Amino acid sequence: RPCLLPLLLPLLLLLLLLLSSWKGRRFILRRVSCTRFRRSAMRVDFAARISFLCGGDEEEEEEVEEEEEEEEEPSGDDEDDAANASNPHGIILPPSLASRNIRPLVAYLREPSREEGSRSCRRLRSDPLLPLIPGILHGSDPTASPPIYSHEPSSKLSVKTPWFEIQREIDRHHYDHFTSRVYALTVFRAEDAHVGYHKSLQNAAQRSEKQIAYHVDQDAMTVTSARTPSALDVEMANLPKERTPLLENVLVIPSDLQLHPVAHSAFCLNYRRYHPTKPIRLPLRPINEEESPAIKRGGFLLMVNKFVECLVEEGAVIPEFIGVECAGLRAKDVVRGE
Repeated sequence: RPCLLPLLLPLLLLLLLLLSSWKGRRFILRRVSCTRFRRSAMRVDFAARISFLCGGDEEEEEEVEEEEEEEEEPSGDDEDDAANASNPHGIILPPSLASRNIRPLVAYLREPSREEGSRSCRRLRSDPLLPLIPGILHGSDPTASPPIYSHEPSSKLSVKTPWFEIQREIDRHHYDHFTSRVYALTVFRAEDAHVGYHKSLQNAAQRSEKQIAYHVDQDAMTVTSARTPSALDVEMANLPKERTPLLENVLVIPSDLQLHPVAHSAFCLNYRRYHPTKPIRLPLRPINEEESPAIKRGGFLLMVNKFVECLVEEGAVIPEFIGVECAGLRAKDVVRGE
């Protein structure tokens, strides 16, 4: 028999070169993802064939129901109210904060011995069920009782925020405007971090109505459908117990938001304490641009400063932006703040 070692050595060297280079790893990952996509497409094709054997009436009814749900989808504050009503663990702000355009956020304490350092933070972000973004709560608040000052070590708390809490606000207000808003932060213990606190029971009920299992009898050549156990019942059984917050409705401003360079997801997020004597950066937004003669003729508005630092009085509504009146603007006009 000829020796196979001289034939295998070049193949092993080629494999090591592929794994050592960035393009080689990308090529291998792309091949693996294509294989997984083909397998998932085969599963979808098989499920479609089974549903065709059972009859297409149910599929047409489900498509009609999905279209009706898409038409009746609430947006904005109605969506948040529906989510809070369907989730018994949702944070409901008091009217004194909700009327000031302040939204809630949830965070958990980080364990100092187990969740500090690069590896531990990477492990928090890569959790498949509940990805947590590390950060720090810092800053002073002289209006609190007792007063909190930034030079004290006790003013800094290591926290971790659920990824979908951050992404929800980023999708709603964009990256820059997210760090220019005031939020009411509620901090819980580290062991209270559970994905069940953030799930909506209303969505679970909708998912349970669409879960259908098919049974194929090879001898009788028949296909029967049966609904699986309700996902609502399963989640109600696994619902965690009530939790007690360590800090409740702490007014903060998100700061130092770091994004992943490729995925553009939150990588790190800190919080600064907010009080009425602290300035807040409010974004500028042009209004009535269609009434400007210069813009009608193809001109444009050059924003030199996109944010303005303002002081908001205690109890006043915190605006989302400051409007810049563009009606009547002509070419080379300059708008300055008084």
